[in-house]
Amino acid sequence: MHTCPTEAYKPQIGSVTEVKNNHFKVVLEPLAVGFGHVMGNALRRILLSSIPGSAVTEAQLEGALHEYCTIEGVQEDVVEILLNLKKLAISLQDETEEAYLTITKAGPSKLLAKDLEVSGNVKVSDPNYVIANLNEGGKLNMSLKVTKGRGFVPSTVYTQAAVEELLVGYIPLDAAYNPILDVSFTVSALDDNSEKLEIYMRTKGTIKPEVAIELAMTYFYEQIAVFVDLKAPLGRKSAQDAPEIDPLLLRPVEDLELTVRSANCLKAQNIRYLGDLVQFPESDLMRIPNLGRKSLNEIKAVLAERGLSLGVRIDNWPPEQLSK
Repeated sequence: MHTCPTEAYKPQIGSVTEVKNNHFKVVLEPLAVGFGHVMGNALRRILLSSIPGSAVTEAQLEGALHEYCTIEGVQEDVVEILLNLKKLAISLQDETEEAYLTITKAGPSKLLAKDLEVSGNVKVSDPNYVIANLNEGGKLNMSLKVTKGRGFVPSTVYTQAAVEELLVGYIPLDAAYNPILDVSFTVSALDDNSEKLEIYMRTKGTIKPEVAIELAMTYFYEQIAVFVDLKAPLGRKSAQDAPEIDPLLLRPVEDLELTVRSANCLKAQNIRYLGDLVQFPESDLMRIPNLGRKSLNEIKAVLAERGLSLGVRIDNWPPEQLSK
């Protein structure tokens, strides 16, 4: 019987060190020889692409009808201000999916992130971050929309319907959701014929490095777990062993009695059952052609009436007995 080369090693997070502000070193050890680079490459890619975060996605600046203009008394033009907002280190706490923030400042002064009027479910990680500089007599009033998401979502993904439903004066922004800005790693040999993986990451300050590592590992496992289950028939789980799925999730989307526009948008994406629908996060639904904010709010409302919400993960979906 062949033994697994990793059987003798039980890797864990050995240490987490903040090298400098928002720069961290995370040590994973011990790893079987050769697995340091395997895990390092996988974790780096996941950390840079798939960790959820928050970002400003829409902004309204008083006196600015579009992004290609200037505001009297403000040193930066609107494009520069929007770029600064794009880099704002902000996070939505708990189950909050979106939030609207306001900020008002008169010059001469610097408009800082800490000037944002935030509620308890919104956290600004760098309060001294400069958003704009105001001259004597200058004044800036802004309203911002912050949402949760993953990766980078350009403002061009807004459908025409979504753009039409933007509040008057709001400008869509490219959303840089990822809280991890940079990742590198090194692998070194240990005396017991094992390896040590050191991961260096620079973050926005909105996530703890060990939490980011745990999330990346979880996503990696979820992708490869299906292959781990490909064993001999006796080792497979039977349908009876699978977790029971709420019968409500097996109901067709037609039962929601949505407006024709909303129903057609979902049908075009082959979203046929409530179990299909609830697994979509808001940001993904907003990318569906012709499905705008009003349609999204309608869907959220009818789901809430049934005790359901968007962005829910359902194991073993779709069930075998469900015809697609």
